Amino acid sequence: MTGSDDRVIRLSPGADVPPHLHGCALSVGNFDGVHLGHRRMLSIAKSRSPASGAPVVAMTFDPLPDSVLRPGQAPPLLMPPRQRFRLLVEAGADAVAVVGPDEELLAMSAEEFIRGVVWPMRPVVIIEGPDFRFGRGREGDPDMLRELGRRYGFEVHIAEPATVDIDDQQRRISSTLVRELVSGGRVEEAAECLGRPFAMYGQIVHGAGQGRVLEFPTANLEPGEFVVPADGVYAGRAEIAGRAFAAAVSVGTKPTLGPAPRVVEAFLIDAEGTFYDEQMCLWFLRRLRDQRKFAGIEELKRQIAEDVQRVRETCQH
Repeated sequence: MTGSDDRVIRLSPGADVPPHLHGCALSVGNFDGVHLGHRRMLSIAKSRSPASGAPVVAMTFDPLPDSVLRPGQAPPLLMPPRQRFRLLVEAGADAVAVVGPDEELLAMSAEEFIRGVVWPMRPVVIIEGPDFRFGRGREGDPDMLRELGRRYGFEVHIAEPATVDIDDQQRRISSTLVRELVSGGRVEEAAECLGRPFAMYGQIVHGAGQGRVLEFPTANLEPGEFVVPADGVYAGRAEIAGRAFAAAVSVGTKPTLGPAPRVVEAFLIDAEGTFYDEQMCLWFLRRLRDQRKFAGIEELKRQIAEDVQRVRETCQH
């Protein structure tokens, strides 16, 4: 996260807060995906920053509270923490305050959370969305936040949510909506919510080697705990060690060659060599087609060649 590492500050309840963060405009949240709703709150924070030079601070959590409260049952993540912090800085945060949600913090009442975690930053204004919840059992809501603001001496601004037109309905942009769209393969609509294409991040791992048999060797991505687009073939872009490639991305169980475990694999157009163990960022630009079973390898190879040509055309625009 070159260029923004020095803006990420790890905090723990009761610890001293660096003085340069005092008097900030603050927003607290998971910020998973750093979508347009999150960006709107940081933009408002910048506009309501109480004085020239007063910092805008995004307070977030690592790991996210759900993964501690409901291990194995939390929703899949949209991005790793490192990318989340970087995007918060790009979105306008002067600093990212990162709190680890241990058992003590998760047991705090709403007021204890404000007194012990938020108030040490001496915020002048706190900007949140209308669905903001905080404290043990999510007992705190915007009305309680306003009451605590009067008690502790900070202003509260509740931002109108950002919305997007989905299926002729206005939907509030949220991390939940982005997960729904991505997992349904609707990556172009997810990009409308994010303000950029959806991306997966991870290490390139060894696959079954079937791509080389098909003359289209692939870089296989280990998705880990992150959301995966619906099975299908996508036009994408990949970045590996500072190099960018157009990519034909396949998500699925390889119905022609299978059965196989579900994989995310990318044919990197005009790439040479192997990239095992490198970190890859893989952007999903457009869904091209469903996965389907072909009559044989030759038919599959012809289809992949068509897919690659469509990816070239997509990435040229």
